[in-house]
Parts: sequence; C-alpha cells; structure tokens
Amino acid sequence: MTRIAVFGIGNILMSDDAVGPTVARMLDAEWSLSGGAVIEDLGTPTIELPAHVAGLDAVVFIDAVAAAVPPGSIIVYSREEILAHPPGLRVGPHDPSLRETLLTLDLIGNGPRHVVLVGIVAESAKMGLGLTPAVAAAIPDAAAQVLAELERLGVTATHREHPLDADLWWAA
Repeated sequence: MTRIAVFGIGNILMSDDAVGPTVARMLDAEWSLSGGAVIEDLGTPTIELPAHVAGLDAVVFIDAVAAAVPPGSIIVYSREEILAHPPGLRVGPHDPSLRETLLTLDLIGNGPRHVVLVGIVAESAKMGLGLTPAVAAAIPDAAAQVLAELERLGVTATHREHPLDADLWWAA
C-alpha cells in the first residue's frame, strides 16, 4: 500500500507562519482521504521531522515561504526544487529543515519518492496570533492545490457531510 501524508508545518504564534497548521486542520476537518492517506498538523517539528517522513511514499507539505512576490501568493515546490539548494546552518524554529530531512532520509534509503511543498508567501512572521489579510485570503486556494496534488497521487478526497471541528483557536 502506498503511504501518503499531508503535513502542515508552522508556528501558530508567529502570524503568517500559521498557514501550514491552518490549511492542514481545515482540510482534515472537511475531507476524508482514501487509501489510508493522512493529514497532520506537525507544528514546528525539529529533530523529529525525519521520523514523521521516513517510510512514506509521498508527502505534501504546507508551509509559509519567503519569495519576491506579493504576500498570499502560492508557490508549489517539487522535491527537486527543495533539494536544489545546498543545506546551510539552521538555527530557526524549523531545524532541521525540510531539505536536510530529505537528504538524511535519502542517505539511509528511507525517503519519500514524491515530495511537494505548497507554500504561501508570508507577509509577517512576527510574534502574534492571526494571519494577515492577504495570506488568509490564500487559504482556500492553497487547500485546493493540496487536494489537486492528492488527486494526482491517486487519493480520493471526499467532503465530509458533517465537518469536524478544525480547532483553529489562534484564528479567533
């Protein structure tokens, strides 16, 4: 059986960095996935990130990204694009980074073959609750992008007749 996961990554206490957890929780509340595919909010994983990813066949990550485009823009990165830049010294809340995680798992032969990062360009990563308006407006499009990626992977997403509580307490 193909093992597929959707992981939201980000710090809910740092404004737009909450996009990963927000999209992941919203998707999980509104959709059920076929084939045992899972959706999880990983928060700000550190040394345990490789343990979450190891042994999976495909992973779709959702996270805030920085890019020279307007805030709220959605950029989809392939596995190859994530690995294109050499790993550097990381001292932030996402240590080790996604790139280092993939390289480590490749080294031991236990990494996913298919990896996609659905990134939403952040406007603010300052301490504080709530997404900026431009980033909040991008949430539905990011969720649709994740669902489209799951469809490409052969996962059927079925809208829940009675959605679950997404528990987005930081957005209140």
